[in-house]
Amino acid sequence: MATHRLTTLCTQRTARLVNDARPYAEVRALSRGVALLGALNRSGPARPAELAAVVGIDRTTTYRLLATLEALGLIAQRPSDGAFVLTAQVRSLSDGFVERDALTQCVTLHIGALLQEVVWPTDFATFEQGAMLIRESTHRFSPYSVHRAMVGRKRALLTTALGRAFLAGASDAQRAAVMEIARGAGVESALGGIMEGASIDDSVRRAVSDYQARGYAVSVGETEPHIAAIALPITGPVGALGAINIVFFRSAMSTTEAAKRYLAPLRACVERVETAMAGGDEGGC
Repeated sequence: MATHRLTTLCTQRTARLVNDARPYAEVRALSRGVALLGALNRSGPARPAELAAVVGIDRTTTYRLLATLEALGLIAQRPSDGAFVLTAQVRSLSDGFVERDALTQCVTLHIGALLQEVVWPTDFATFEQGAMLIRESTHRFSPYSVHRAMVGRKRALLTTALGRAFLAGASDAQRAAVMEIARGAGVESALGGIMEGASIDDSVRRAVSDYQARGYAVSVGETEPHIAAIALPITGPVGALGAINIVFFRSAMSTTEAAKRYLAPLRACVERVETAMAGGDEGGC
């Protein structure tokens, strides 16, 4: 009975993460305006009647929306044929979007599903300013977590499963660049207080070698005494993009036992993200 209640609670909390419950009604004019921008982006110059047919709204509404978008400077009407085109102003809407943002959105979808399988919390982190920065987490949804606000926290490269997984997934050139940045950012924050010099290079080699031997990265009591973690990198054509972990209490299981239970679903989650990011699964993210 207790297990059933725990599973139900986990499912309910994960649903809030994955389905993004919406407390407000959709603004139809806004959604239709975005649809018109999307139609113009796909088709190129188009007349109002053509756009109305593509988007599936009446011509009067289409004219009103086009007039609003034109007043905002996002589209312009050609005098020669009356067709509308996108303006350069549209690009400003995506100037702040980078691949890292797309990756975070994709991971968010898939770690929600992972939580239903493993129950223990999961973090996703990317390399940022010399350390691993947690960009998404299921801590706030896991009944086994003692932390809630994890997004935005930094984790050291060489003393965390996230950091070790990222280093193991990096190419040689990427790994060298990452370590140069980490050294410049400061040993205490980026490298976990490890001594300067040869010991840092030795630690990197050990981290990569250990990952290759195990097939996953581990950390036991190095961030918090009672916490352990296993992790895998997310990789792309140029090397590591980030890393995903599973965090658990040391008293509950060893890292070896955690890998036996949870490495397969963790690996499957990573593979789904990598496939989606590579464009092999358009609906995956």
